[in-house]
Amino acid sequence: MPDSAVPSPIAVGAYHEIKTPPPLTDALKNAIEKAADRSRSELASEGKIKPMAFFVHPDGTMKTVSLPLRDGLQKEALIRRIQEKALAESAFAVIILTEMENEGHKVVLSGISPGMKASACVDYRFDKESKTVTSWKINWLNQPVQNFFIDGIFDTTS
Repeated sequence: MPDSAVPSPIAVGAYHEIKTPPPLTDALKNAIEKAADRSRSELASEGKIKPMAFFVHPDGTMKTVSLPLRDGLQKEALIRRIQEKALAESAFAVIILTEMENEGHKVVLSGISPGMKASACVDYRFDKESKTVTSWKINWLNQPVQNFFIDGIFDTTS
């Protein structure tokens, strides 16, 4: 019995390290926070937040694209364009910002990179008269939010 107990903790430790590599987690988390900052800037300048896609490159640069969604056919075309752009630009992560319906002032940022998914919810308040963001709080979600725009971009298995 002592022999069978020794390998078990080693196997569990190795499995944990392979499943969630810390550098990738930190990189994706930082990218989502940077996308949230850009969204906050848009809110302050435009007075509203629109659905957006953020393409994050290994050097830390980020490109932002607005997602004008009008109908189901356009949704399919946007999904293809996001996947093509992620591959063409060799993005290490893609983040999608969407508003939560019937939730007031709340947006969700869903991000994906090879082998990793993460989501955060941002609760905010905006004073239209003074055009200032009076409250901005990021809450990390325990489970990534399913988002059809980014599912399958890096061929990850769920």
